[in-house]
Amino acid sequence: MGFSIAIRFLGGLTQSQQDIFDTAACRWQQIIINELPRVRLANGDVIDNIRIDAQGTNIDGTSGILGQAGPTQLRAGSFLPATGIMRFDSADLARLEAENSLNDVIIHEMGHVLGFGTLWSSQFMNLIAAEGSENPIFTGQNAIREYQELTKSETLDFVPVANTGGEGTRDGHWRELIFDNELMTGFIDSGSNPISKLSIGAFEDMGYRVNYNVADEYNLPDPTLLSLKELNENNMCKMCNRKILRCAPIVLPESAFLDK
Repeated sequence: MGFSIAIRFLGGLTQSQQDIFDTAACRWQQIIINELPRVRLANGDVIDNIRIDAQGTNIDGTSGILGQAGPTQLRAGSFLPATGIMRFDSADLARLEAENSLNDVIIHEMGHVLGFGTLWSSQFMNLIAAEGSENPIFTGQNAIREYQELTKSETLDFVPVANTGGEGTRDGHWRELIFDNELMTGFIDSGSNPISKLSIGAFEDMGYRVNYNVADEYNLPDPTLLSLKELNENNMCKMCNRKILRCAPIVLPESAFLDK
């Protein structure tokens, strides 16, 4: 059957916003192609691959706390998510939709629910080093290979991770002043925000089977021009750092697996 994302809508989302969630799920289902082991939750629910609870709710109006997104229950051993949450302030959802950026926001945040940046630590997948330093790095070999391809340098042995921004940005994204408009940096850019083979490689490092052929076209920007870029705080992760509240996922017991 392949990988599937089940969205459970819990209210507070317009039909157009629900459609964007469905579109985002389809995009990730193009990228991730392996079916994950079924698990039974403590309440008896059986999860095929992943279920994401999506909700719009009143929090504090526009430009304050954007919401909460991340994995909530993980499979033992692989730490691949079984469930996750994407809860957003209704006012911010309306603003982002009006700005035509909600699609990128939802795809990006869904990537975090799937584990990008949220499960890299030594507690889970052990794919990041030097967290909290001036030079945090991603150490997965597939992403490194794609970074070498982008830079045309086979000597590089890590991928730079965000070293600026608040808790919602640093250590959980690619570095903006290297990767610019790649979707999984900590800033959203006007115009195109592609999902590159670099990000797809990171998902393979996390334990998913992936399809590199569906990557968006992407090249590294001119570093000289990028060095002149001013990082607009208003664009600092409209996707994450507008005070996105991360989750503390729990690991399901081995007995949760249904297919032994």
